[in-house]
Amino acid sequence: MLPVEGTFQDGVVQLNQPIAGRDGQKVIIVFLQAENESAIADSAWSNFALLLKECQVHTGIGDLAHQHDHYLHGT
Repeated sequence: MLPVEGTFQDGVVQLNQPIAGRDGQKVIIVFLQAENESAIADSAWSNFALLLKECQVHTGIGDLAHQHDHYLHGT
């Protein structure tokens, strides 16, 4: 199964991204309720937070906030 996101408007489903399908291929469309949409958004933020955690670089410096002015303004 290939999950694809889109929007339903004026009786037509508009996909958010193109997909490789074939003419006559059967599809199933499931309409999400409002609470499911927020769950998807929460999931996206969770995935983003996980990506940030995986890509972080450990510098050994606990907090750079005390050098904020120095780094931004050279003072």
